[in-house]
Amino acid sequence: MGKFCDDTKDYAAAFAYYRQANELKKQINRAYDRQTQVARVNILIDSHAPEVVRQAWAGSSDSQQPLFILGMPRSGTSLLEQILASHPQTFGAGELKFWGDAVKRFAQESHTAQYGEAMLRETAAACLANLDKHSADALRVVDKMPRNFHYLGFIHACFPQARILHATRNPIDTCLSIYFQDFKQSHDYANDLDDLVHYYREYRRLMDHWRSVLPADVLLEVPYESVIADQEGWSRRVIDFIGLDWDESCLNFHQTQRRVGTSSNWQVRQPIYQTSKERWRHYAEWIEPLLVLQDES
Repeated sequence: MGKFCDDTKDYAAAFAYYRQANELKKQINRAYDRQTQVARVNILIDSHAPEVVRQAWAGSSDSQQPLFILGMPRSGTSLLEQILASHPQTFGAGELKFWGDAVKRFAQESHTAQYGEAMLRETAAACLANLDKHSADALRVVDKMPRNFHYLGFIHACFPQARILHATRNPIDTCLSIYFQDFKQSHDYANDLDDLVHYYREYRRLMDHWRSVLPADVLLEVPYESVIADQEGWSRRVIDFIGLDWDESCLNFHQTQRRVGTSSNWQVRQPIYQTSKERWRHYAEWIEPLLVLQDES
């Protein structure tokens, strides 16, 4: 009902329905633990100093096949993957769980940057084998799991030549879109506006750190608003960044036939549209907690 009211521009009713749904989900989902998230980000920042991140780790792979798109959910990751997957030498594998599972296996080492040679060699080989299951011949295979931003130290230690695309979007639009989405319990911050602000700020704090310590030639920020304003310009820039020659098929991404396993399945099959830009203004009177993010894009 929330989406129906949003589509019919009855924004007051739409927000009431979405708020009711989120309050119900808060009763059955685990609570978001702010202290745990802050502690996690602190450990990653403290342990991944520039000299640690940029050193040559024994056991790493020089493969450029893994290609990462990450950021907050609802920040344009699916659109970016669809553009890339339209290139004949790139395969979009969707949101892979590989790095989350790898971090669970090597939790202490990956959080404190204790990367052993055998650990990195084994993880890199397993990652490439997993990508081969999706496409054995693509020069680039996209993993667009948004939460991989937590694991960039581990990822870069394994694949120092791999390119990373950080999808960004207006923070209020991002958080409101998450609030309106029926996510699974793994997004425990998604059902409360104040929790969304907290999680978003911790995400930005960690990404600011990665940007400061990773080599400039492996991380590119891709703003959603810029992509929809200049699709060809940004598509060309991204294709050049990942080391491939330009292909015109990237401009017709909405015609590419492939499975999209996220809530953006319908959107990425449409030509570029502007209606999601500053959508939050329709709901400004009901989202006061999010408005503190207005100057934090």
